[in-house]
Amino acid sequence: MAARIVLAVRESQYIEPLLHYVHHSDYGDLVRISAFSRLDTFMEYMGSGEPADAVVGDPSFIEAWLVEGRSRVPWAVLSEDSRIAGGSDNLAGGAVIQKYQSLPSLLEAVLQLCEVRRPRADSALREDTMLLGVVSASGSSGKTTLALNMSKQLAAKGLSVFYLNLESIDSSGLLVQMPSPKAQGLERLLYELKARQADGSEDAAVKLELGRYVCRHEALRSDGFRPVDNFKEMLQMTQPDTLDLLNLLSTAGNYDVVVIDTGSLEEERTQAVLKRSGTLLWLLRNDEPSFYKTEKWLQHGSYAHSGWPQDIQDKSRFILNFASASGKNNPAHRGITPDNQLPYIPSWALQHHVDLCLESPPFITGVEQICREIVEPLLPGVFTGSPHE
Repeated sequence: MAARIVLAVRESQYIEPLLHYVHHSDYGDLVRISAFSRLDTFMEYMGSGEPADAVVGDPSFIEAWLVEGRSRVPWAVLSEDSRIAGGSDNLAGGAVIQKYQSLPSLLEAVLQLCEVRRPRADSALREDTMLLGVVSASGSSGKTTLALNMSKQLAAKGLSVFYLNLESIDSSGLLVQMPSPKAQGLERLLYELKARQADGSEDAAVKLELGRYVCRHEALRSDGFRPVDNFKEMLQMTQPDTLDLLNLLSTAGNYDVVVIDTGSLEEERTQAVLKRSGTLLWLLRNDEPSFYKTEKWLQHGSYAHSGWPQDIQDKSRFILNFASASGKNNPAHRGITPDNQLPYIPSWALQHHVDLCLESPPFITGVEQICREIVEPLLPGVFTGSPHE
């Protein structure tokens, strides 16, 4: 049954795009919104006895309603700065929802308020979200192109996906249009996580509302963070910081899959991804140095003092990128056998190739095969349409 939400805000221009989005998305099956921009009509409706699962609105609307007598209906104040303007005692004890954020994040926060969560894939009812780390021992291997394509394809299969870019300088904006910076972003989330660490919390990610920091990548049909403006923030991000972030994304219950786009293996952020990810996708260039560097890094990781997880080999898959169609020019290396190959796309060498990176049929076919082999055993039915026996 759809959740019955009452929305009360002064701006009609706030209401219209929200209702339009709900009507034309799968949230239309999850919520029924009665929206008001006038206080008198809102108060009349709330006094009529019409049932509601949650009430969300501007502080003046909510306060006027509560003066008439507190209700057992869950309620929240919409705030532009995550605080209740004026600090009214009448509004104490209610939830606060960021007023201006991506519409999916806003709706997720409202659904959580009335204890209705957007259903993840039926087959995804597991302990944790899948964390897929995309790593490489050499530069310019195509990690971002692979991670973005995986995010888009998994989302197209009906999964709830988060694309996480942990590069020092986020290059994903070269390939997809970035969302408008309305959410508070990764910088603010990292600040909140560090503050909780300083307080000595055992779990620094406890009770953080993820939707306040997340944007929607419409081109990917996935959530993510807007790129960090000051990349010094990323350089200062430690392994514990990253582990806290991954733990938050994994346990929030919002996502089936988190696809993690990493920087170099020396970085603490990438070290955390090696430890926390359930599956690691090692991307190799179609040349001998890439195979050699990957083998040497894995050899280093096998030593007890390296700090790498001891199951690194078990959760690793190797993907050869820029593979030739004939296979004659693809290097063979005794230490590593690629599990999958992605083709060399000649058109990507053109000056204006950016729009092609998510639209190349041969590359899409290769990525879909990778996704199928990794995801289907863990989330049966995503690709086949029916659970495994």
